[in-house]
Amino acid sequence: MIHHISPALASVSTSVRPEDLLLKENSWVKFTKAWPDTFKWAKDKVFRVTDAVLVPAPFSYTLPGDDYKKIDLSNADGGLKLYPTDEGVLYEDALGMKPGEYIVHFYVPTGKYVYHLADDTQIPDVTNVSYRYLGARAWRDSPHTCPLMKLYFIKDMSAFILYLYVLKGVDFDKVSIIHYVNKCKLEEIPSPTSEQRDRALTMKWYTELTGW
Repeated sequence: MIHHISPALASVSTSVRPEDLLLKENSWVKFTKAWPDTFKWAKDKVFRVTDAVLVPAPFSYTLPGDDYKKIDLSNADGGLKLYPTDEGVLYEDALGMKPGEYIVHFYVPTGKYVYHLADDTQIPDVTNVSYRYLGARAWRDSPHTCPLMKLYFIKDMSAFILYLYVLKGVDFDKVSIIHYVNKCKLEEIPSPTSEQRDRALTMKWYTELTGW
């Protein structure tokens, strides 16, 4: 699941902290029916957040201009290991980017583009000058001082993949991203009210984000 708050909100208040935009104790979360049966503990259910702990996890990569790096956020071999390892836990990752001459593309899983248009030709591609910027995000879209891009992970779900691309014409640049990981423990609400279902933050399966 991925949420992106309007970048215009980044300048609303200089007092906004990453934790002000995150899930808190007693927040409500619901998962859609589209989640596979392998996630029966979560599928089509509503939960209350019983505990929330914020863990900043910064990573930096120095790349030459017109070059890119693939980053796997999951717990796979070679991944950043940012996913939970237990059921009943949701990780909310507020992704904050420091200023730099770079862009970021989001995929879930590998090969599935989150930000693209419906036509088969409108596919982001960091190796193609015509589609390099299609759906891309820059640091201003989710600055580290007020991260507006949020990703959501549960145990064993598909891997979020980031492609980091340093712009052509730049000698070298450092891509610095802080993952503000909000660890949320969930408790199922067996008989949620209409208000709880309506107001709960919705967790969609990745196929609900693409193909239209």
